[in-house]
Amino acid sequence: MKPAPLRVVETALRVRYAETDKMGVVYHGHYVVWFEVGRTEYCRAAGVPYRSLEESGVLILVTGLDCKYRRPARYDDALRVRAAMTELGSRGCAFGYEIVRGEDEVLCEGSTRHVFADSEGRPRRAPDEVVERLARFRDAVALTGGG
Repeated sequence: MKPAPLRVVETALRVRYAETDKMGVVYHGHYVVWFEVGRTEYCRAAGVPYRSLEESGVLILVTGLDCKYRRPARYDDALRVRAAMTELGSRGCAFGYEIVRGEDEVLCEGSTRHVFADSEGRPRRAPDEVVERLARFRDAVALTGGG
């Protein structure tokens, strides 16, 4: 049986000069920043913005990162960050990402793993309402067939 499709949130960005080296190629660390942009926008689209989480005492700490570079991004490229929540539980979650140029030219793909924590950085369970809202948003694509 094929797994249900996950909702993907796309965020547009353009490579800034400050993100490149002398040759106009994006420095590798900026892809990780773009993953964060995608993750933040995913949560905002789900109705769970980071700011409201933090104000309620819930942090989403990164515990793991994987990044595979396929092709270089260059100064002034119009890119899209595709983000999908690949795992969700009461204690943490994971996201998958693609950085894309044009229609479907994948420049980079990766993933991050996260643990929910309190304001002191100690692991904690996320409130049921947060987990349920994220799950409804993530899984709604399987019901509607859209992304």
